[in-house]
Amino acid sequence: MKNITIKIQGMGCQNCVNAVTEELSALDGVSKVNVSLENACAEVEYDESKVNTDKMFETIKELEYEPSL
Repeated sequence: MKNITIKIQGMGCQNCVNAVTEELSALDGVSKVNVSLENACAEVEYDESKVNTDKMFETIKELEYEPSL
């Protein structure tokens, strides 16, 4: 398992946190997600043989937020 912290711009409320958490958690290979509104980031534990950061970034962008490392 690998861990990554993704900075996320554009989240403004708990509904934003819930949406990002739900969508990232649904990705095959993601085992743990902790999204922080206060720190504007997501800590993700994942299996890099099943999912990569590009897919996570794409998922966040589909929610109309801006991810970065």
